[in-house]
Amino acid sequence: MGDVLAVGMIGAGGIARSHLEAIAECDSIRVAAVMDTDSERAHAAAAEFGGSHYGELDGILGDPQVEAVHVCTPHNLHADQVVAAAKAGKHVLVEKPMALSLADCDRMIEACDLAEKVLMVGQVMRYYPVNLKVKELIGDGAIGEVGHMMRRRYSYFSPLGPGQPSWYLDQQTGGNCVLYCFGPHEYDILPWYLDSAVTRVYAQGSESTELYRGQQDSYTALMTHASGAVSVLSQSVVCRPGAHDQFIIGSDGSMMLTNSKLVLNGEEVPIDSSLGGMGRQLREFARCCLEGGEPDASGHSVRHTMAVIEAVQLSAERAEPIEVDGAGSGCQLAT
Repeated sequence: MGDVLAVGMIGAGGIARSHLEAIAECDSIRVAAVMDTDSERAHAAAAEFGGSHYGELDGILGDPQVEAVHVCTPHNLHADQVVAAAKAGKHVLVEKPMALSLADCDRMIEACDLAEKVLMVGQVMRYYPVNLKVKELIGDGAIGEVGHMMRRRYSYFSPLGPGQPSWYLDQQTGGNCVLYCFGPHEYDILPWYLDSAVTRVYAQGSESTELYRGQQDSYTALMTHASGAVSVLSQSVVCRPGAHDQFIIGSDGSMMLTNSKLVLNGEEVPIDSSLGGMGRQLREFARCCLEGGEPDASGHSVRHTMAVIEAVQLSAERAEPIEVDGAGSGCQLAT
């Protein structure tokens, strides 16, 4: 490899475009190819951002110019495409959710480990400047020992809106929308802030409207962390108006944050937002591929996030607490 990582984009939809636009601002990455089953869309993206274009997976994985791939496809395709990419000798950045089951997460991790290739998951919120600052302050003991966190993400997201793919309503393809489309960010960031795994979950969900045709569209989860801290996460995709914020309470102080603002003990903390989360994420991926090392949002790390989401869904279905044994690659569900 040289000084610039040559990547192939698997999928050319909306999230892929966010990747492509961010790559255009990164001097350590370039687009070598774009693949989409809609060949016209692949051709248009390649014409705009550079590289070859393909209409099927084998084509892009067989391209010797492609050193790594970004998997930006419907959720149920992630596992097979990541495994195929690893077997083809490509590093992989896969969009969230990592997969729709822990068994698939394990297949992905094993394939990339055997191929000695980087597996990174697109947990872009870990790279937002405000979240990096929160994690730093907690690690430095700015509010003492964290005892309680309360986070909410309320929005109105119509799967039938203009430009939205119909598979958002198909749980076999996308999983439950509130948990697997939006939940991977929210359930990932809470243990990440604390460096403390979730060990126990009690959750309840509801079908507040008929918009999602039988899917539960709102969830609240109460989680216990290995450190003893308790976090509460409340989510909805059928709420107007919306909110996305968090309160973190420690033994010596507290914080409140949104995506762009952080208040520590009543005083706003300046945040340098000159480089956004996607740019930071892609730079770390390129560095790990070119120089070696494991990214923060590695497959091993994010497997715990997916275990927590499975526990939330199971807890809501059974109306009982679920224990999440261990952390990271050792995480398993047990009642």
